[in-house]
Amino acid sequence: MICPSCKSSNDDKAEACFTCGRALGALTQGSLIANRYEVVSPLGRGGMGMVYKAHDRMLEEDVAIKVLRAELANTPEMAQRFRHEIKLARKVSHRNACRYHEYGEDQGMRYISMEFVEGLDLRQLAREQGGLVAIDDAFDIAIQAADGLQAIHDVGLVHRDLKTSNIMRDARGVVRLMDFGIAKTAGADRTGGGLTTTGQIMGTPEYMSPEQCIGEKIDHRSDIYSLGIMIYEMFTGQVPFRGETPVATLFKHIQDQVPFDGPVAGRIPLPAVSVLRRALAKDRADRFDSAAAMADALREAQLMTASGALEDTLPTSGMPVVGGGATPTSTTSAPTPVDRRRVTRLDIFVNFVLRREGTLGTVLQEERTIAENVGRGGARVMTTFASLTPGDVVYLEEVGGPFRTRAEVRGTYVGRDNIRRLNLHFLDSQAPDYLVHIDETAPKS
Repeated sequence: MICPSCKSSNDDKAEACFTCGRALGALTQGSLIANRYEVVSPLGRGGMGMVYKAHDRMLEEDVAIKVLRAELANTPEMAQRFRHEIKLARKVSHRNACRYHEYGEDQGMRYISMEFVEGLDLRQLAREQGGLVAIDDAFDIAIQAADGLQAIHDVGLVHRDLKTSNIMRDARGVVRLMDFGIAKTAGADRTGGGLTTTGQIMGTPEYMSPEQCIGEKIDHRSDIYSLGIMIYEMFTGQVPFRGETPVATLFKHIQDQVPFDGPVAGRIPLPAVSVLRRALAKDRADRFDSAAAMADALREAQLMTASGALEDTLPTSGMPVVGGGATPTSTTSAPTPVDRRRVTRLDIFVNFVLRREGTLGTVLQEERTIAENVGRGGARVMTTFASLTPGDVVYLEEVGGPFRTRAEVRGTYVGRDNIRRLNLHFLDSQAPDYLVHIDETAPKS
């Protein structure tokens, strides 16, 4: 490699010039790469090398140039693998993924040219918005990022380093995933595929999946976990796991549960919580099967949040104290919308026992409560359990009656009367006729 400062010849693996000491991977304004790309300014530094804004003299357009660290492709075998993965990255053609142009070498310096995206990354965007990304923006960015991620996975790549600084949004609001040209080929083992050397763990600790933290073979579901971390960060202003050291952070991903309780997590819209619980599952088998499936779930959560689907109009007076088992002083409820449970609306309140059980059948929590709306396949019940979130499974047992079932929490919210409620979906059986009032006079839909 020729030093751009003193023009001395150096070994291709050298990080600095032996003669003058200048870092060989660093370029200055006006430096010319391959007699084509004129360096304009630095854009950032990553684990793989420096990124510069450059002007392509041949096509008369601005591009981004990533200059790779020498050790990333310092053998013919590694160089071959790297070129193969760049060829895959070039096949990605999607509005939400940065376009890759070419891989090249110039006097021992290896580089990638790619689309130059002028905009803000998510970290910059959050700073501009006071530390938190607005809810509408967060949903929009998350959905676009998931769409772009699916395009990357479709060609057989796993990004491995998704983080807020690798997602850009331009002035038109279009989101692009960046820096996947050094991604790992899906299905390659941890020592023989991608650009990972033996025993090396690639990625940024705060965004790494549990399997990535321990150096296991990874697949596209690792990226889904990383995207979940970024979505959590957009809504709350902080990542869910951060230790005092990088190693401590890795252990938190492996051992700790995602903090969905408390005032910080309370900023996450309830419909998004169930999406994040699945995306951030410790076991990859429990996550979304694809980024496309996650994008669909995010779109549904966005619609529910926008429409306030979980904030039903409920009576604000005459309600019993939860857990007391008392009969309400009034059963008058607000008008039910015509298109919601028109023929399965309960006219009376029903007493239930709500119970949470551990994996060995031990009772963790139990309370006597009231269902104020029972349908064939689910119910709306009041509760004092503050730790329940969408996706949790509870046991529901009718007081003085035979009906009992497991139920999945589909939503949890606090009404205007300050009483917490759960929307439950029955898992074992439908509610019997005597619990569901059938209005024979109502028009059938």
